[in-house]
Amino acid sequence: MDSIERMGKIMALIEAHPEGICGRDLADGCGVPWGTMKQDLKVIVSSIENTIPLYTDHDEENDEGEADLYLPKVKWFMAAAQKSYTPVHLNVREAVGVLAALDFLQEDDALKEGIRQKILSGFDLGEEETYRYIKGELTPLQPIQGKTFPMIENAIRTNRRVRILFHGREITVDPLGIVYYSRLRYWYLAARQGDVIKTYHLNNVQEVHETSESFAYPEGFSLKAWFGPRWGMEYGDLIRVKVRFQNRSQTLAKVRKDVAHRTSYELTTLEDGSLLFEDGIIGVNEFITWILGFGSAAEILEPMELRAVILKRVRETLGNYKA
Repeated sequence: MDSIERMGKIMALIEAHPEGICGRDLADGCGVPWGTMKQDLKVIVSSIENTIPLYTDHDEENDEGEADLYLPKVKWFMAAAQKSYTPVHLNVREAVGVLAALDFLQEDDALKEGIRQKILSGFDLGEEETYRYIKGELTPLQPIQGKTFPMIENAIRTNRRVRILFHGREITVDPLGIVYYSRLRYWYLAARQGDVIKTYHLNNVQEVHETSESFAYPEGFSLKAWFGPRWGMEYGDLIRVKVRFQNRSQTLAKVRKDVAHRTSYELTTLEDGSLLFEDGIIGVNEFITWILGFGSAAEILEPMELRAVILKRVRETLGNYKA
Protein backbone atom coordinates (compact mmCIF):
# COMPACT_ATOMS: atom_id res chain seq x y z
CA MET A 1 0.00 0.00 0.00
CA ASP A 2 1.55 3.29 -1.10
CA SER A 3 1.19 6.60 0.78
CA ILE A 4 -1.71 7.84 -1.36
CA GLU A 5 -3.73 4.67 -0.78
CA ARG A 6 -2.87 4.83 2.90
CA MET A 7 -4.18 8.38 3.20
CA GLY A 8 -7.52 7.24 1.84
CA LYS A 9 -7.65 4.35 4.27
CA ILE A 10 -6.79 6.58 7.22
CA MET A 11 -9.68 8.91 6.37
CA ALA A 12 -12.04 5.95 5.91
CA LEU A 13 -11.05 4.50 9.29
CA ILE A 14 -11.51 7.83 11.09
CA GLU A 15 -14.91 8.40 9.52
CA ALA A 16 -15.94 4.81 10.24
CA HIS A 17 -15.23 5.30 13.98
CA PRO A 18 -17.46 8.13 15.23
CA GLU A 19 -16.37 7.24 18.78
CA GLY A 20 -12.81 8.12 17.80
CA ILE A 21 -9.81 6.00 16.88
CA CYS A 22 -6.34 6.39 18.38
CA GLY A 23 -3.17 6.84 16.34
CA ARG A 24 -1.84 3.43 17.37
CA ASP A 25 -4.96 1.68 16.04
CA LEU A 26 -4.70 3.65 12.81
CA ALA A 27 -1.11 2.43 12.42
CA ASP A 28 -2.15 -1.17 13.10
CA GLY A 29 -5.08 -0.89 10.70
CA CYS A 30 -2.78 0.30 7.91
CA GLY A 31 0.01 -2.14 8.78
CA VAL A 32 2.66 0.53 9.32
CA PRO A 33 4.81 1.54 12.32
CA TRP A 34 3.71 4.46 14.47
CA GLY A 35 6.45 6.72 13.08
CA THR A 36 5.03 6.39 9.56
CA MET A 37 1.48 7.00 10.77
CA LYS A 38 2.61 10.08 12.69
CA GLN A 39 4.01 11.59 9.48
CA ASP A 40 0.86 10.63 7.55
CA LEU A 41 -1.35 12.40 10.10
CA LYS A 42 0.79 15.53 9.91
CA VAL A 43 0.49 15.55 6.12
CA ILE A 44 -3.28 15.01 6.24
CA VAL A 45 -3.84 17.76 8.81
CA SER A 46 -1.72 20.26 6.88
CA SER A 47 -3.28 19.42 3.50
CA ILE A 48 -6.97 19.31 4.41
CA GLU A 49 -7.11 22.22 6.83
CA ASN A 50 -10.45 24.04 6.53
CA THR A 51 -11.65 21.40 4.05
CA ILE A 52 -12.45 18.25 6.05
CA PRO A 53 -11.90 19.25 9.68
CA LEU A 54 -10.36 16.62 11.90
CA TYR A 55 -10.05 17.01 15.63
CA THR A 56 -8.73 14.97 18.54
CA ASP A 57 -9.56 14.39 22.19
CA HIS A 58 -6.42 16.47 22.78
CA ASP A 59 -8.23 19.43 21.17
CA GLU A 60 -11.27 18.90 23.35
CA GLU A 61 -9.15 19.02 26.49
CA ASN A 62 -7.71 22.37 25.37
CA ASP A 63 -4.14 21.20 25.91
CA GLU A 64 -1.33 23.29 24.51
CA GLY A 65 1.54 22.17 22.36
CA GLU A 66 1.35 20.52 18.95
CA ALA A 67 3.85 17.83 19.99
CA ASP A 68 1.24 16.28 22.30
CA LEU A 69 -1.18 16.06 19.37
CA TYR A 70 0.84 13.35 17.62
CA LEU A 71 0.98 10.65 20.27
CA PRO A 72 -0.15 7.02 19.75
CA LYS A 73 -2.88 7.26 22.41
CA VAL A 74 -4.53 10.44 21.04
CA LYS A 75 -7.93 9.74 19.45
CA TRP A 76 -8.89 11.20 16.09
CA PHE A 77 -12.39 12.22 14.99
CA MET A 78 -14.01 13.72 11.94
CA ALA A 79 -16.19 16.79 12.53
CA ALA A 80 -19.79 15.60 12.62
CA ALA A 81 -20.95 18.70 10.76
CA GLN A 82 -19.04 17.49 7.69
CA LYS A 83 -20.86 14.16 7.58
CA SER A 84 -24.03 13.89 5.56
CA TYR A 85 -25.03 10.25 5.84
CA THR A 86 -27.83 8.44 7.65
CA PRO A 87 -26.71 5.69 10.07
CA VAL A 88 -27.59 2.23 8.77
CA HIS A 89 -27.35 -0.88 10.94
CA LEU A 90 -26.75 -4.11 9.03
CA ASN A 91 -26.88 -7.69 10.26
CA VAL A 92 -24.24 -10.13 9.04
CA ARG A 93 -26.30 -11.46 6.10
CA GLU A 94 -27.11 -7.94 4.91
CA ALA A 95 -23.47 -6.89 5.23
CA VAL A 96 -22.40 -9.87 3.10
CA GLY A 97 -24.83 -8.80 0.40
CA VAL A 98 -23.62 -5.20 0.40
CA LEU A 99 -19.96 -6.25 0.28
CA ALA A 100 -20.69 -8.52 -2.69
CA ALA A 101 -22.48 -5.68 -4.50
CA LEU A 102 -19.47 -3.39 -4.08
CA ASP A 103 -17.54 -5.45 -6.63
CA PHE A 104 -20.00 -4.45 -9.35
CA LEU A 105 -20.13 -0.71 -8.61
CA GLN A 106 -18.68 1.49 -11.33
CA GLU A 107 -16.86 3.69 -8.83
CA ASP A 108 -13.21 4.34 -8.11
CA ASP A 109 -11.40 1.98 -5.77
CA ALA A 110 -10.87 4.63 -3.05
CA LEU A 111 -14.64 5.18 -2.68
CA LYS A 112 -15.37 1.47 -2.60
CA GLU A 113 -12.64 0.93 -0.02
CA GLY A 114 -14.13 3.66 2.18
CA ILE A 115 -17.54 1.97 2.05
CA ARG A 116 -15.98 -1.42 2.74
CA GLN A 117 -14.15 -0.07 5.81
CA LYS A 118 -17.37 1.40 7.21
CA ILE A 119 -19.20 -1.91 6.84
CA LEU A 120 -16.38 -3.99 8.30
CA SER A 121 -15.95 -1.59 11.21
CA GLY A 122 -19.46 -2.52 12.34
CA PHE A 123 -18.29 -5.93 13.55
CA ASP A 124 -17.41 -5.90 17.24
CA LEU A 125 -14.13 -7.78 16.99
CA GLY A 126 -13.10 -7.15 20.57
CA GLU A 127 -16.01 -9.21 21.88
CA GLU A 128 -15.34 -12.91 22.27
CA GLU A 129 -18.21 -15.24 21.53
CA THR A 130 -18.66 -18.98 21.09
CA TYR A 131 -17.53 -18.74 17.48
CA ARG A 132 -14.87 -16.04 17.83
CA TYR A 133 -11.70 -16.10 19.91
CA ILE A 134 -8.74 -13.75 20.26
CA LYS A 135 -5.64 -15.77 21.13
CA GLY A 136 -3.18 -13.45 22.83
CA GLU A 137 -3.31 -9.92 24.19
CA LEU A 138 -3.57 -7.76 21.04
CA THR A 139 -7.12 -6.93 20.01
CA PRO A 140 -7.49 -6.64 16.23
CA LEU A 141 -8.67 -3.37 14.77
CA GLN A 142 -10.57 -4.92 11.88
CA PRO A 143 -11.01 -8.21 10.01
CA ILE A 144 -9.06 -9.22 6.96
CA GLN A 145 -9.86 -7.40 3.74
CA GLY A 146 -12.80 -8.49 1.59
CA LYS A 147 -15.90 -10.57 2.23
CA THR A 148 -14.27 -13.66 3.79
CA PHE A 149 -14.76 -12.72 7.44
CA PRO A 150 -18.49 -11.81 7.37
CA MET A 151 -19.33 -14.69 5.02
CA ILE A 152 -17.80 -17.21 7.41
CA GLU A 153 -19.52 -15.62 10.41
CA ASN A 154 -22.83 -15.77 8.57
CA ALA A 155 -22.33 -19.46 7.79
CA ILE A 156 -21.51 -20.18 11.44
CA ARG A 157 -24.59 -18.32 12.66
CA THR A 158 -26.85 -20.19 10.23
CA ASN A 159 -25.07 -23.58 10.61
CA ARG A 160 -24.24 -23.87 6.93
CA ARG A 161 -21.30 -25.78 5.54
CA VAL A 162 -18.86 -23.77 3.46
CA ARG A 163 -16.74 -24.66 0.47
CA ILE A 164 -13.34 -23.01 0.62
CA LEU A 165 -10.54 -22.77 -1.90
CA PHE A 166 -7.46 -23.26 0.27
CA HIS A 167 -4.02 -23.25 -1.38
CA GLY A 168 -5.78 -23.97 -4.68
CA ARG A 169 -7.64 -27.00 -3.29
CA GLU A 170 -11.44 -27.10 -2.76
CA ILE A 171 -12.52 -28.33 0.67
CA THR A 172 -15.99 -28.55 2.22
CA VAL A 173 -15.93 -27.96 5.99
CA ASP A 174 -18.15 -27.17 8.97
CA PRO A 175 -17.09 -23.68 10.15
CA LEU A 176 -16.78 -23.60 13.94
CA GLY A 177 -15.20 -20.22 14.53
CA ILE A 178 -12.66 -17.58 13.68
CA VAL A 179 -9.51 -17.06 15.73
CA TYR A 180 -7.18 -14.06 15.81
CA TYR A 181 -3.64 -15.09 16.73
CA SER A 182 -2.23 -11.85 18.03
CA ARG A 183 1.44 -12.92 18.10
CA LEU A 184 1.42 -13.20 14.32
CA ARG A 185 -1.52 -10.79 13.83
CA TYR A 186 -3.37 -13.21 11.55
CA TRP A 187 -6.89 -14.59 11.35
CA TYR A 188 -7.59 -18.33 11.17
CA LEU A 189 -10.70 -20.37 10.41
CA ALA A 190 -11.34 -23.25 12.79
CA ALA A 191 -13.38 -25.85 10.92
CA ARG A 192 -14.31 -29.51 11.11
CA GLN A 193 -13.65 -31.84 8.19
CA GLY A 194 -15.12 -35.21 9.00
CA ASP A 195 -14.17 -35.89 12.62
CA VAL A 196 -11.04 -33.72 12.57
CA ILE A 197 -10.94 -30.06 13.57
CA LYS A 198 -8.28 -28.03 11.78
CA THR A 199 -7.23 -24.40 11.39
CA TYR A 200 -6.90 -22.62 8.06
CA HIS A 201 -4.90 -19.42 7.65
CA LEU A 202 -7.44 -16.99 6.18
CA ASN A 203 -4.79 -15.26 4.05
CA ASN A 204 -4.50 -18.58 2.18
CA VAL A 205 -8.25 -18.95 1.64
CA GLN A 206 -8.85 -17.65 -1.87
CA GLU A 207 -12.63 -18.20 -1.99
CA VAL A 208 -15.50 -18.95 0.38
CA HIS A 209 -18.93 -20.19 -0.73
CA GLU A 210 -21.80 -20.98 1.58
CA THR A 211 -23.50 -24.26 0.60
CA SER A 212 -27.09 -25.36 1.09
CA GLU A 213 -25.97 -28.16 3.43
CA SER A 214 -26.53 -27.67 7.14
CA PHE A 215 -24.51 -29.11 10.03
CA ALA A 216 -24.95 -29.48 13.77
CA TYR A 217 -22.61 -27.28 15.78
CA PRO A 218 -20.80 -29.53 18.32
CA GLU A 219 -22.61 -29.33 21.64
CA GLY A 220 -20.48 -27.66 24.29
CA PHE A 221 -17.66 -26.83 21.86
CA SER A 222 -15.62 -23.80 22.88
CA LEU A 223 -12.88 -22.23 20.78
CA LYS A 224 -11.22 -20.91 23.90
CA ALA A 225 -11.10 -24.35 25.51
CA TRP A 226 -9.98 -26.06 22.29
CA PHE A 227 -7.14 -23.59 21.78
CA GLY A 228 -6.27 -23.40 25.47
CA PRO A 229 -3.27 -25.79 25.49
CA ARG A 230 -2.04 -24.82 22.02
CA TRP A 231 1.06 -22.66 22.08
CA GLY A 232 0.27 -21.32 18.63
CA MET A 233 -1.64 -22.88 15.76
CA GLU A 234 0.31 -26.16 15.69
CA TYR A 235 -1.06 -29.66 16.07
CA GLY A 236 0.52 -32.35 18.20
CA ASP A 237 0.33 -34.21 21.48
CA LEU A 238 -0.20 -32.52 24.83
CA ILE A 239 2.99 -32.44 26.88
CA ARG A 240 3.76 -31.07 30.35
CA VAL A 241 6.63 -28.61 30.49
CA LYS A 242 8.66 -27.00 33.27
CA VAL A 243 10.92 -24.06 32.50
CA ARG A 244 13.07 -21.94 34.82
CA PHE A 245 13.64 -18.31 33.87
CA GLN A 246 16.52 -16.37 35.41
CA ASN A 247 15.76 -13.01 37.04
CA ARG A 248 17.41 -10.80 34.44
CA SER A 249 16.45 -7.46 32.97
CA GLN A 250 12.84 -7.60 31.71
CA THR A 251 12.89 -11.42 31.43
CA LEU A 252 10.31 -12.14 34.14
CA ALA A 253 8.07 -9.30 33.01
CA LYS A 254 8.12 -10.64 29.44
CA VAL A 255 7.30 -14.18 30.60
CA ARG A 256 4.29 -12.97 32.59
CA LYS A 257 3.09 -10.86 29.68
CA ASP A 258 3.50 -13.65 27.10
CA VAL A 259 1.56 -16.27 29.11
CA ALA A 260 -1.10 -13.99 30.60
CA HIS A 261 -3.78 -15.14 28.12
CA ARG A 262 -3.31 -18.82 29.00
CA THR A 263 -5.59 -20.46 31.55
CA SER A 264 -3.80 -23.56 32.87
CA TYR A 265 -0.27 -22.35 33.61
CA GLU A 266 1.47 -21.98 36.99
CA LEU A 267 4.17 -19.44 37.84
CA THR A 268 6.21 -19.91 40.99
CA THR A 269 8.87 -17.52 42.27
CA LEU A 270 11.82 -19.54 43.56
CA GLU A 271 14.14 -18.64 46.44
CA ASP A 272 16.89 -17.34 44.15
CA GLY A 273 14.43 -14.95 42.46
CA SER A 274 14.06 -17.04 39.31
CA LEU A 275 10.62 -17.98 37.94
CA LEU A 276 9.31 -21.52 37.39
CA PHE A 277 6.78 -21.89 34.57
CA GLU A 278 4.62 -25.04 34.38
CA ASP A 279 1.93 -25.80 31.81
CA GLY A 280 0.49 -28.37 29.43
CA ILE A 281 1.14 -27.35 25.83
CA ILE A 282 0.45 -28.41 22.25
CA GLY A 283 2.82 -27.04 19.62
CA VAL A 284 6.43 -27.97 20.33
CA ASN A 285 8.04 -26.01 17.50
CA GLU A 286 6.46 -22.67 18.39
CA PHE A 287 7.17 -23.27 22.08
CA ILE A 288 10.84 -23.97 21.35
CA THR A 289 11.08 -20.80 19.27
CA TRP A 290 9.68 -18.84 22.22
CA ILE A 291 12.13 -20.42 24.66
CA LEU A 292 15.15 -19.78 22.41
CA GLY A 293 14.19 -16.11 22.30
CA PHE A 294 15.21 -15.83 25.98
CA GLY A 295 18.73 -17.13 25.31
CA SER A 296 20.57 -18.34 28.40
CA ALA A 297 17.91 -16.84 30.69
CA ALA A 298 15.63 -19.85 30.06
CA GLU A 299 16.25 -23.51 30.93
CA ILE A 300 13.81 -26.33 30.17
CA LEU A 301 13.69 -28.70 33.14
CA GLU A 302 11.06 -31.12 31.81
CA PRO A 303 10.56 -33.11 29.69
CA MET A 304 14.05 -34.41 28.98
CA GLU A 305 13.17 -35.00 25.32
CA LEU A 306 12.55 -31.28 24.90
CA ARG A 307 15.87 -30.45 26.58
CA ALA A 308 17.54 -32.65 23.98
CA VAL A 309 15.80 -30.79 21.14
CA ILE A 310 16.93 -27.43 22.54
CA LEU A 311 20.51 -28.70 22.88
CA LYS A 312 20.45 -29.88 19.25
CA ARG A 313 19.16 -26.49 18.05
CA VAL A 314 21.86 -24.65 20.01
CA ARG A 315 24.61 -26.89 18.62
CA GLU A 316 23.34 -26.34 15.09
CA THR A 317 23.42 -22.60 15.67
CA LEU A 318 26.96 -22.74 17.03
CA GLY A 319 27.96 -24.73 13.95
CA ASN A 320 27.14 -21.68 11.83
CA TYR A 321 29.88 -19.73 13.60
CA LYS A 322 32.83 -22.03 13.21
CA ALA A 323 36.06 -20.23 12.38
